[in-house]
Amino acid sequence: NQSLFFTFLTAIVVLLIAFNLLILYAKKKKIKTENTNISLVIWYSTILVPFFLLLKPALNMIENSIELLIFSNSVDNTFISVMEKILIYTGLTFLFTIAIFLLIEKISEYILNKRDVSIEIENNNISYFVFKLIISTLFIYSLLTVYEDFLKWFLPVFNTPFYH
Repeated sequence: NQSLFFTFLTAIVVLLIAFNLLILYAKKKKIKTENTNISLVIWYSTILVPFFLLLKPALNMIENSIELLIFSNSVDNTFISVMEKILIYTGLTFLFTIAIFLLIEKISEYILNKRDVSIEIENNNISYFVFKLIISTLFIYSLLTVYEDFLKWFLPVFNTPFYH
């Protein structure tokens, strides 16, 4: 029950942080969010869909790590160890999301020339943002198993005693 509670709490905090970072990024790019149109929603989706797809295995690893750390007798300070694992997994999720977003930006810049996002949102260029959403989603799906294996490197390891 404790691992589910901490995982749920982590998910809520991480989602709040992600939404606030997305709002700050939109303000930095001078994107007008007062009048919501379809292209703005799709632009948000190009960032949030990869984030959610990467967050799912990270939350799974957080839950597994918490269970292992709670029931371990060899950990001195369980709370600090749990917080360390939560920060590692959520930090990697943010890092991979940003890396994939920047990579998709470069790919779309290469294929569709350099375009200003704020102008495309004002012009309601839905096809441009749907293209970016499809590319980012397919790219995430192709790398999801590699990402999960990478996250497993950070699972806590304990020596199990074998008695003869």
